[in-house]
Amino acid sequence: MQTKQLDQCYLLIGEDAWSKNQFIIELKNKVLTSGYEMMNYYEAKDKEIVVSKLIEIAETLPFFAERKMIYIKESGFFKTGKKEETEKFESFMQSMPDYLTLIIDEKEIDKRSKLYKTIKAKYTVCVFDYPGEEYVLKILEEKIKHYKVRIDKQTLLFFLRNMPEDIAYIIGEFDKLIAYADDKPINKQMIEEVCVFSLEKRIFELVKRIAHRNAQDAFKIYHTLIQSKESPIGILVLIARQYRIMLQIKYLLKNNMAPKEIASRMKLPYFALKEIIEQVNLYSFKQLEEILGRCLETDKDIKNGRMNSVGRVEVLMIECLNA
Repeated sequence: MQTKQLDQCYLLIGEDAWSKNQFIIELKNKVLTSGYEMMNYYEAKDKEIVVSKLIEIAETLPFFAERKMIYIKESGFFKTGKKEETEKFESFMQSMPDYLTLIIDEKEIDKRSKLYKTIKAKYTVCVFDYPGEEYVLKILEEKIKHYKVRIDKQTLLFFLRNMPEDIAYIIGEFDKLIAYADDKPINKQMIEEVCVFSLEKRIFELVKRIAHRNAQDAFKIYHTLIQSKESPIGILVLIARQYRIMLQIKYLLKNNMAPKEIASRMKLPYFALKEIIEQVNLYSFKQLEEILGRCLETDKDIKNGRMNSVGRVEVLMIECLNA
């Protein structure tokens, strides 16, 4: 997101920390005078945020510059629990000094709050969600060009589609991969050896192996997850979630909904939906409903101490393979 004409306040919402950081860097370069950045920049995070102190800093004139900047992260002012501080802050925002640029960085907000409505009416709200595969591919392709990396498109897609929706994480893993390759062509084996895939992606692969009745690979993925200290309960939750998604998709297909419309409704990338549809076609409605019932039984057995969690999830996997 590009900054154009400067505003006095920017509320940054969403979980894409990388894109937020790029925006903040650009804004700082526009606002802060070279040589006096440290004197005219202040940031406060979480428990450090005290409104009276913020106001005091805001009302101090810039040091040998036209403007100053305050960055606030995870203030808590957009949730319940800080009523007095929030009201004081909202009142301050009604008449901020002209020389001040305020950045408020929040992952989650209550859009019903008075503070949010004030900012939306008077200032700029920027939403930073994960921008999607095409955007991230362009970032990686720039790195490939800069470092003269040898990797084909399918391998690059394999890498990206096994990463969480977090640009900073993706770039970090790709940098690690470039260093490991050491000028050799990057292949899938290197990616699997070096990169840490997201838990959701690994569960997707586990369920995919179960659907195709590939018990050996399914258990290999599961045991790798356990060795990596992943919680069996967390794995169970994601297995159940994946089968729930499959059941929903099967109903939507039965109602003749187009795949692209299903992807939009389910908020799934189209490439992922195509893979899930392949798996869905391997099950009947009854089989999917029975598997979800067994997931519920597994959860109860673990919570009631009838069987240890690692072993009970293994039993569930066997039941799914035999469904």
